[in-house]
Parts: sequence; structure tokens; C-alpha cells
Amino acid sequence: PDATYRSKAGRTHKGYCANFIEAVGEKGSVIIDYQYDVNTRSDASFIKEYLENAEVSEETSSLITDGAYAGEEASRLAAGKNMGLLTTGLLGRKPKEILGQFELDESGHRISSCPAGNVPKSSSYIKQTDTIRASFYRHQCEGCPYQSQCNPNIKKRTASLLIPLKSRRRILEPVEIMDEETRTLISRIRNGVETVPSILRNKYAVDKMPVRGKLKTKQFFGFKVAALNFSKLMRFTQGKLKCRSFEPA
Repeated sequence: PDATYRSKAGRTHKGYCANFIEAVGEKGSVIIDYQYDVNTRSDASFIKEYLENAEVSEETSSLITDGAYAGEEASRLAAGKNMGLLTTGLLGRKPKEILGQFELDESGHRISSCPAGNVPKSSSYIKQTDTIRASFYRHQCEGCPYQSQCNPNIKKRTASLLIPLKSRRRILEPVEIMDEETRTLISRIRNGVETVPSILRNKYAVDKMPVRGKLKTKQFFGFKVAALNFSKLMRFTQGKLKCRSFEPA
């Protein structure tokens, strides 16, 4: 009765969704927390809840996720917990560095000034694509030393350009100063995360619960997560469990 319906990536889904937090090290991995809710809940809300409730890490750690978890607020919350939020989108081709020089207002959804210090004529946020469209007067962009980098669309009276916030966040993230070996390691760890839902579905049959309702299915889901962790523990005591992401390629 609590299950919800949603359409994602061209496929329909009915039921619940879960989010995992897995600690990974050279000697293996273990699921340290999980979240369970209706499947209409966004990934961004899951990570926000986790970060708000997480304790401040004594040592600087990295939280590696896919691109759906990226966001200004999530990055800010992670930084406050001594964590670095590294998403899948941060590991691809590097975007234009000029994007990081555009200043945003307090809302994070409007451009307050460009790299040359010019205030835009207008600025609007496009929620569907997480992009800001900024419009400047033509004379502000024409002949500007940053024109070739910004590459605005110059018209008769105005010049406009799009600022993808995802790309801007990536430029400002510390992952951009990492060496290639570290970036490769992070990518391998991220790819390894996908094995958790696969194992839970194929081995522990989380898609089929003998009960109904959010609370009851959440309890059974927790039992299955515990079973997976127990399996990891047994393999560790037998010397069979180690994180392949840390092994040389």
C-alpha cells in the first residue's frame, strides 16, 4: 500500500528504493548504512539526509557516488563533515576552466558576475538541465579578453551563454588536481559500487519480499543487507575478501 510508481530512463518501476553507504579499504568493504523509502524519492535527498546525520570524520575521506548525487548543497554538507564528494561526472573529460570563474549569488542559481567582473543583463535557472542562462549587453562581451573562452552567442544587442552547473562544480572540485593514478582508482571504486545492488538482487532476491508495506519490507531488506555483510565477514576471516579496486590493473 505504501509502494509508489515512477518512470526512469524509459522504464517503469513500482515499489521502493534503497541507498547504500559502503566503506571501502584495501582489506575489503562493508555496508555501514542504508536508506529505504518510496521509489519517488530523489538520490539528492538521500545523500543530503546521510550527510546531515553523519558525524564529522576525524580523517579526510572521500564519498564516491554517481552523478545523480551531485549538487552545491551536497558538496557543502560533505565539506562540513571533512569529506570530499566525488561523483561519476567529475571523472570524465575536463570542462572549460572558465566556468569556475563565474560568480553565483546566494541562491546558487543566478550569475552575479562574469570572469571580467561584468554584471549580466539577466540571468535565469533552467531546472531540467541544471543550467544557468546568462544574458549580457553586447559591448560587455565583444572584445572581452575572455570572449574566446566563454564563446558567447553574440546577437545584435546582447550576448548570451549557458553555464552548466554540473560542469562548474566539477571545475571547483578537488578531484581536478588529482593525478591520473588517483583518478583511475576512484573510477574503479565507483564501478565496484554497482556490484552491491546486483548481488542483493540476484543472490538475496531483494526484489521479492514475503511481506507488504514500507516498514515490513524495510525490515526484511535490512536482514538481507546484514546477510551480505556476514558473508563478507566470513570471506574476510578466511582470507578471501579484499578490494580488487586497490589491486594493480
